[in-house]
Amino acid sequence: MIKFFRHIRQQLLSENKFSKYVLYAIGEIVLVIIGILIALAINENAKDKNNLELRDLYIIQLEDEANRNLNRLKELKEFTIEMLKEVDTLGYILYTKDYDNPKLPPKAFRLMDTEYFNPSTVTYENLKFSGDLKLFDDLNVRNSISEPYETFNNIKLVEDLDFDGFSNYYNDFLIKNVSFFEMQLTAKSYAKEIHFQNYILARKTTLNFNKEAYERSIESLNQLKTIFAELKKDN
Repeated sequence: MIKFFRHIRQQLLSENKFSKYVLYAIGEIVLVIIGILIALAINENAKDKNNLELRDLYIIQLEDEANRNLNRLKELKEFTIEMLKEVDTLGYILYTKDYDNPKLPPKAFRLMDTEYFNPSTVTYENLKFSGDLKLFDDLNVRNSISEPYETFNNIKLVEDLDFDGFSNYYNDFLIKNVSFFEMQLTAKSYAKEIHFQNYILARKTTLNFNKEAYERSIESLNQLKTIFAELKKDN
């Protein structure tokens, strides 16, 4: 093809048909430009297709990550609800000064139960730091993806508060004042201690903070899953 166009140029020049040569040259430039534009369009379409495929892969991975985080958060919410019941029972025993209540020792021992959230964030971190978050061109969608992961920060804050309270209770009170082998026998004694009574109230507060943080994160993740379902339907 190149040889063909070169032959035509040489023929026009040899015949001194300059005006026709100029028109031919312009036509050749136009053809080259058209060819470049077509190539760019094809390349852009291929790029858009690849980006769409990559975005869809991210959606699958993010949805899987959301499901794993949701399952764990639901477990933690149920655990927290159970712990709140235990704390409420202890609070009622202390309020009524029923220090001989047989429920007191096992409930007090249950106070040492703690569980915390270790979120799955690998896909989101890869999406964010690779710059691939821009694959989701809708700003609302990008914000909806980021929001659940931001709620994890609040969860860590309230869980740290709960853990700090437990650590102080365990190290400053239990270890020094309570025999784990004789909790049943010494319940009446340690139940009257102000440190123990204050911890019951403090634990109820921090557990409620945890429960609210879990619920907000669960709601945010469910909203994200709804958006992903709509994106899949649009495709």
